[in-house]
Amino acid sequence: MGNEFKRIILLKGFQYISDYQFSVIKCLLAKDLRLTSKMQDEYDRVKIANLMEAKFRGPACVDKLIELVKDIEEIKDLAKTLKNEKLKVIRRSRAKEATPVKKSKLNKLSPDQSTSTTLKALGPESIKDTPVKEKKTTKTNESKRMNLKKEQSQLPGLLVTSTQSTESLPQTPQMLPPKPSSSSSTKKKNDIATKINDLKRKTVSQKQSQLPGTSATSTCPTGSSCPVKSIPPPTPSSSFSVKKPRLKAVPKEASREEGFQRGPKEVMVLKATEPFTYDVREGKRKMFHATVATESQFFQVKVYHVDLKEKFIPKKIIAISDYFGRNGFLEVFHASSVSDVNPDRKMEISKSLIQKANATPKISHLYSQALGTFVNGVFLVHKKLVSNECIYYEIQDDTGVMEVLVYGQRLTRINCEKGDRVKLICFELALSGDKRQLRSIIHSFIKVTKARKSKEQPFNPESYLET
Repeated sequence: MGNEFKRIILLKGFQYISDYQFSVIKCLLAKDLRLTSKMQDEYDRVKIANLMEAKFRGPACVDKLIELVKDIEEIKDLAKTLKNEKLKVIRRSRAKEATPVKKSKLNKLSPDQSTSTTLKALGPESIKDTPVKEKKTTKTNESKRMNLKKEQSQLPGLLVTSTQSTESLPQTPQMLPPKPSSSSSTKKKNDIATKINDLKRKTVSQKQSQLPGTSATSTCPTGSSCPVKSIPPPTPSSSFSVKKPRLKAVPKEASREEGFQRGPKEVMVLKATEPFTYDVREGKRKMFHATVATESQFFQVKVYHVDLKEKFIPKKIIAISDYFGRNGFLEVFHASSVSDVNPDRKMEISKSLIQKANATPKISHLYSQALGTFVNGVFLVHKKLVSNECIYYEIQDDTGVMEVLVYGQRLTRINCEKGDRVKLICFELALSGDKRQLRSIIHSFIKVTKARKSKEQPFNPESYLET
């Protein structure tokens, strides 16, 4: 069965990916398969498939490839094909195993034995619905009711009614009317009634004492219940006559929109990166990232028309129309999608919202975020490891450490060393083996601030963000 899963990897997985994408997958598998740089250069698709089948037995080797391709933007749709092929193999295998076993059992067992065996095989849930179970349940209920009637008949002062439903539990038994009592019993009743009334008065007085504008003193006569008087509303004082404006809650994360949005959405630009080439294969396509805000929300924006950079000026108010919401970003493709607004337009954005929009998430917080989340922030580089076409960085803050995987010539050629501050924009939160990492994609952006040679100051991520 292991060979079938290996065949899926070769025919359905590796066959439809480019050499560059295959090199990325080898880079991602380097730790699990213990691939040296030489092995990553020399091993072809067949050898990698053999290693995967040996390391991840059975369907686990296909699951590993699914986990890798779904995080690579260009081939993430391949994950669905691999899942379907894996299920086909599992179904075929189960069908082959189940058929001979069923036939041999039916041939050996007698009709009565086969019925009971079949019920056992179906499990407790199926047995519940069989007539055998119903008969047992009925007998059990009958015995319970008989025992209950016997016990009730033995108790003094109880009446057992014959009209009670056989399907419901017995109701509270009715008490026989008491015989005329002596004067001592009447005195006891009066004492009990007095205690109950005293308790009621105490409860009412406690409730009244907790309400504004009421007196806790009870004026009710002994032996009578005390009615609660209506409380007049307190007169508003001058200090509370003016209503204070409600403070708006500041969002902790960038707001998300999905699908095509007509707009227009008026926003203030908070910051923007310089344009960069993200794809050299098709006419050197360029883009830049930006952060914008309304008075109550902030958004991350991908702009694919670099001439719009002149409109994305910090503190400028613009209107965005005909854009797409996807993966936590607003995506702008056309120059006509961004326009100026009235110069007199004002937008009051709180300092706390701007701080949240510019903030670097704590590494401990990233471990609680959902996989697939895209992360922006400035981090301290703690370690660096070069592996063929990939670079592994270890970033660190006062809450923990996390691995960052960077691949592709555009990003691996950036000079970043231990001790530098690195700004990461549009890095995807992914899983590598049993640990989390930040992984670059085609739209990722990196900017490095070199470490100072003089005595290092305490690290403040906000000081490295663009205005």
